[in-house]
Amino acid sequence: MDWWVWLIIAVVVLALVAAIAMAARKRSAAHRHEVEERRRVEAAKIREEAQAEEIKVQRREAAAASARADAQEARLEADRLEKAAHEHEHEASRRVQSLDEQRAEADRLDPDVTEHRTSEVTERRTSDVNERVIDPDATDRGHKH
Repeated sequence: MDWWVWLIIAVVVLALVAAIAMAARKRSAAHRHEVEERRRVEAAKIREEAQAEEIKVQRREAAAASARADAQEARLEADRLEKAAHEHEHEASRRVQSLDEQRAEADRLDPDVTEHRTSEVTERRTSDVNERVIDPDATDRGHKH
C-alpha cells in the first residue's frame, strides 16, 4: 500500500476518534445538565418547604408571645386582687377593733356588765379576727381547715 492510503486511513481514524470524543462530551454535558436541573428542582422544593416551616415557626412564636402576655396580665390581675384582699382585711380588722372599743366602752358604762365578761368578749373577737386573717376561707365556709 502506498503511503497516501495510510495517510487517508490515519486521517479517517483520527476523525472517527474525534467524532466519538465529541459525542461522548455532548452526552456528558447533557447528563451534567440533567443532574443540575434535578438539583435545582430539589433545591427549590427544599426552599419552599423551609419557607412553609418558617411561617409555622413564626405563628408558634406569636402564640408563645401571646400566651406570655396573657400570663403576665393574669399575674398583674392576681397581684391587684391580692392587694385589694389585703386592704379589705386591714379595713375589716380596723373596724372590728373599733367595734370592740365601742363594745368595751358600752360595757364600761353599763352597770350590769362585769369586767370579766368584757375581757371574754374582747378575747373572742380578737381570736375571730386572727382566724380570718390566717385562714380567710374558714370564715367563708363557716369552718376551719
